[in-house]
Amino acid sequence: MKLECYVLSAGDIDIRPASNRREWMDATPDRYAYRCLPLSIANAHGWVICCGGGFRVEWNGGSDPRDVQVSLAGDGEVKVEGHFGSGIVTISIPAMFRTEADYNLWVSGPPNSFKDGNIPCPPWWKRTGCHTPSR
Repeated sequence: MKLECYVLSAGDIDIRPASNRREWMDATPDRYAYRCLPLSIANAHGWVICCGGGFRVEWNGGSDPRDVQVSLAGDGEVKVEGHFGSGIVTISIPAMFRTEADYNLWVSGPPNSFKDGNIPCPPWWKRTGCHTPSR
């Protein structure tokens, strides 16, 4: 499958192959968790798009989009919003992706990698539902 990335804003986008290492797996006795082949394979599945900077999100439990407060850390460029409400946060990627016909794109955080208080809700992007630049 061919996957094209169109960067939508000035600057670069930091895309890299997923790492097969996980701190929590390193911390198991004798790194025993790596002996589970399905876990190790899943760790290295796909690619990682790194944020342009750090951020902190606080949600007060309300359903209004204003109930999510985002604080950016440093001078990095990252667009984080809580525009859906109910604690749902969107991290915007400054790029558009295009697949070949009959392929869709599943987007998620790295497998077996956890953030305290964060539950990912991975979208499924249908090629036919996205507007992409003409060739």
